Amino acid sequence: MFNQGKQFRRPDGTPYDPSPVNVRQYEEQYGPGGVPEGYSLGAITPLQDPRTIRVAACFLALVGGGSLALGFYCLTLPDEVGTGIWSIILGLATFVMVWWAFLMAGRRQRWRQAQQTKAEQKH
Repeated sequence: MFNQGKQFRRPDGTPYDPSPVNVRQYEEQYGPGGVPEGYSLGAITPLQDPRTIRVAACFLALVGGGSLALGFYCLTLPDEVGTGIWSIILGLATFVMVWWAFLMAGRRQRWRQAQQTKAEQKH
């Protein structure tokens, strides 16, 4: 269960309160799925590089493909139909996550390029 009283901390250890109303502000300032450097709600080093997100998505695609293959194989076995159905559902759900990861990586890539263009125009 989610603990409403959880204390979030900055990298230097000082507490901070991540208000849900700041989500759009973070997206405008740090890009889609982005948070300030060194900050996140659960990790110190969040995954924000588009190439790394795509690599993770490719790994997930392999896992999802294996799950689908296992599911279709289990459908050919008389006593494993239920296992096959659940494996196929898991594989399809994995491919939804893969699609979302590629979508988020593309958004972050475009945002980073726009930020780089803005920085070049200032100089």
